[in-house]
Amino acid sequence: MNLVIDEGNTFTKIGVFDKGDLIHSDSSKNPDKSLFSKLQQSFSIDQLIISSVKTDYTKVNDVLDKFNISNINTSHILNASSFLPIKNNYKTPHTMGKDRIAALVGGFKLYPSTPLLIIDSGTAITVDYLNENGTFLGGNISPGLQTRFNALHQNTEKLPLLNQHDHSPFMGLCTDEAIWSGVQNGILFEVEGYINHFNELNNSTKTILTGGDAYFFAKNLKNPIFVHLNLVLTGLNTILEYNAKNK
Repeated sequence: MNLVIDEGNTFTKIGVFDKGDLIHSDSSKNPDKSLFSKLQQSFSIDQLIISSVKTDYTKVNDVLDKFNISNINTSHILNASSFLPIKNNYKTPHTMGKDRIAALVGGFKLYPSTPLLIIDSGTAITVDYLNENGTFLGGNISPGLQTRFNALHQNTEKLPLLNQHDHSPFMGLCTDEAIWSGVQNGILFEVEGYINHFNELNNSTKTILTGGDAYFFAKNLKNPIFVHLNLVLTGLNTILEYNAKNK
């Protein structure tokens, strides 16, 4: 069985895979060692992969010690030198977010030979495009939903700190409504614009949403989309298996 760890900006997501199937998942802001001890007691884990956007791990032992993991036969740290089943055309692959790489591979695993627009919505929003040949053609990064609310509050004297609101008007008639409307409608227009653009380029394009705010977009976008909350974990598991075969 494979243990997959996705160490993100806010949460660490953990998955256990058996023969390609996700059989257990968990998420924590600060996972302690006891969590991984319980996992090893419950599952016969012999392979491990970790992806981190916070820590530049260079030694597998650093990962094993940090999470108190033992008896692993194969371990892999996702990095710019990892073997990938897709072609990465990024000019600076060593600077590309590991979660973006994993999401692209996860999309390729789920929908091979399909042009994909992959939108990962969390602390940041990443919009990445993979063509039908499995070639990454580029992507963009912008502030995520809550990051935009935080920025308005932190960079002004009087604007309040707000969170996502399910019933915001299209145009606000008070300051709170104006912030809700401006942030939420603005981000929806942004994402709809990307989807429309790539659908015009290729009407076979599938849009995949993942990340903590995926359901916000799923509820409010007009275009057809596919939500896969475990897309990054699926991609990491695929990369682990791919590197084990290509050593």
